Amino acid sequence: MQEQSVISGSLPFRTKQPLLPSLVHAHKLTGDHGIIQFTNGRKPDLESGFCLDDNARALLVAVAYLREGEADPVAERLGELALEFFSDASADAPCYHNVMDRSGTFTDECASPESVGRLIWALGVTAACAPHDAWRAAAWEQLATISHAVGALTTPHARSYAMLGLAALVDPAEASPVRPSPSRTVDQHVLRWARETLYAMAASMRFEFLRNAAPDWLWWEPVMAYDNARLPEAMLRAASALREPVFAETGLAALRFLRGITQPGDRFVPIGAPGWYRRGEERPVYDQQPLEAAAMVDAFLAALRWTRDARYLDDAHVAFEWFTGNNVADVALADEDTGSCCDGITPAGLNQNMGAESTLAYLQAALFLIPADQAKAARAERSANRKSPSATIASIDAARLPATIIDG
Repeated sequence: MQEQSVISGSLPFRTKQPLLPSLVHAHKLTGDHGIIQFTNGRKPDLESGFCLDDNARALLVAVAYLREGEADPVAERLGELALEFFSDASADAPCYHNVMDRSGTFTDECASPESVGRLIWALGVTAACAPHDAWRAAAWEQLATISHAVGALTTPHARSYAMLGLAALVDPAEASPVRPSPSRTVDQHVLRWARETLYAMAASMRFEFLRNAAPDWLWWEPVMAYDNARLPEAMLRAASALREPVFAETGLAALRFLRGITQPGDRFVPIGAPGWYRRGEERPVYDQQPLEAAAMVDAFLAALRWTRDARYLDDAHVAFEWFTGNNVADVALADEDTGSCCDGITPAGLNQNMGAESTLAYLQAALFLIPADQAKAARAERSANRKSPSATIASIDAARLPATIIDG
């Protein structure tokens, strides 16, 4: 039966911890080779197989989940399988594979540049932030052999994904949305390569932005396609990692332009797919995809990190509310009890399939918000606990003080 390769049965212990999103649906989607790509409704479609893209997303979720909570068997399994998939996918390097069938056989020749970019993203965050020594060591080892693939990352999206991982690697305390690991062993050669590559990529992205942008179109290309907010986020993360204000200037300009189009008020309305938004043409509203909301959340969090402007956290929450009902359909895509997420909003309503990309987008956005929210709460608590002036000093009547004190 198809379900034999899908992990099933009761969970060994709870997967919904305080503050943390549920991993029940992610558990159902987990097969022998990582997270299964697609579903029919809520049911995993094992015939759709597995891919590098989704396993990279799954590893990001696993690392963030374990950094925020207690040990969890689903998160542990997601991370272990993703790292195994990466190892298999790189067996024919410099060609990396992306798509694997249910039996564990790769069916493609080489992964796209975007897939390799996502791999670098996941490896960078894992090397800097994973709670397990073995995961961090495996990520550093893969990063040490991936430099040959960077030259193929020629598209803005591919470079942006890679930049997110490189920035987290270079300075996780400032540039990673996941809390850094307190135990960190660094490969100085890889770290130096990461810093140099990050700077070169960010400089190239800034050059392309300046070359293609116009006062009425502050963007890298004449079309806004998918995962749009990852581009300004990458510039902002690079700025934080490298302490380079000109990269932040580019990222903030592009993010404000994107916000003006998709979130001018208190509701996020992402660019519709697959028509995309071409300069000078009508902006499509449908189909709306969960990865757009997740990217917007993360971009606002990157802007918050650079500017320390709390309004960006408010913006991030508005974007996140797209998952929970503040959207054009006025209905929740995410099920908080299971952690599942519908595949999008169409003109006819919700796409009721709940595949890996959509579910992981919701989980990632929820998890990446936690550190920012907790930092805000901590600041509020410190402010509330500040001592007010003592009653004795506050009650002194200035009119009774000697004139020499009042006049100085």
